[in-house]
Amino acid sequence: MRFPLVFLLTLTAPLWAFGQLISNPYPADPAALAVGGATTASATGVNAVYSNPAGLAYGKGTQGRLAYHQLYGLSFLSHMSAAAFTAVPNAPHGIALGVQTLGTREGGHTMASETEAFLSHGFLLQQDIHSSLAVGYTLKLISYSLGESVVNEQGISENLGDAATFGLDVGGMAQLWDRFKIGAAFHNINRPQFGSSVAKRNLPQVFSGGFGYSPYYGVLTTFDVERLISGETQFKGGMNAAVVKPLDLRLGIMTNPNSFTAGFGLHWRELVVDYAFLYHPILNPSHQIGIGFNLDKSLPELWRAK
Repeated sequence: MRFPLVFLLTLTAPLWAFGQLISNPYPADPAALAVGGATTASATGVNAVYSNPAGLAYGKGTQGRLAYHQLYGLSFLSHMSAAAFTAVPNAPHGIALGVQTLGTREGGHTMASETEAFLSHGFLLQQDIHSSLAVGYTLKLISYSLGESVVNEQGISENLGDAATFGLDVGGMAQLWDRFKIGAAFHNINRPQFGSSVAKRNLPQVFSGGFGYSPYYGVLTTFDVERLISGETQFKGGMNAAVVKPLDLRLGIMTNPNSFTAGFGLHWRELVVDYAFLYHPILNPSHQIGIGFNLDKSLPELWRAK
C-alpha cells in the first residue's frame, strides 16, 4: 500500500520547473491521443483531467499517470504530464491534481517553457438506474518563461521574462444506460491573459463537445468537435476495443491538420502502460508513452488500511 501513496505525493514534483499550456498541443494522455483526442464524452477518472473534468465523477478508486511525448521526433521539443486521481468514499465525487509541461530545450539550456499545474473536481448531479449527469471544473496555474539570453561580452546573461496567470475549465457529461455518452467542456472560460496592459496575449479558449457509443461490451466509439474560439475547428473520432482482457487497441483520426493515430493500452494487475502513435502529413511521426496504476480503493481507504 505504501507505493501508491508515495507515488501520488511525488508524481508531480519533478515537473514543476518546466512548461505548458499556452500552445494548446496534442492531448497529454496517450490513451486520449491514440483515439484522436476524441474523449470529451468518454474519459473517466484520471484520464478525464485534460479533456473534461466532469469525467472525474465516474472514476473509481485511486489512479495515477505519468506520460512523455517528444513532438514530431524533435529532440528539443518535449511534452510531459503527470496526474493523480482519487474518488471520494461514500460520495459521487472525484478529485485530481497534476501538471503538464511543454519546453524547448537544447544543450542543457531552456529557451522557452510553459507550465500548467491544476486541481480538478467532478461530481454527479443526478443518477438513477438508467442515466446520470455530472459536472466538473479545473483550476489552473499557468506560467510561461523565455529563459535567459546568450552570454554577452561581459559574461552576463539576462532573464528574458516570465509571467503567470490563472485559468478555469468547466465541463459536463451525461450517460444513458451503458451505451450512450455525451459531454462538453470549455477550457480557459475566464479568458486568462499574459503580458502588460499595452501588450496582452490571450490564452487559447477551446470549446469541445462530443458523444460516445458502445455497440457492445468492450468497444467504444467516440466523436468530438473542438473549436478554438479565435481560430479553427477540429473534428476528431476514435475507437477503443478491448481485444483480450489485458490489451486495448485504439485508432483515431483528426482534422486541421489531417492526421491519424493509433495505440494500445496494457493492464496487468494494478499497472497500466499506454502508447500512442501520431502520423502528421508533413512533420515526422510522434510517439507518446505513459505509465501508471489503477487501484480499487480510494486514497482515504488506502490510508486507513495502512
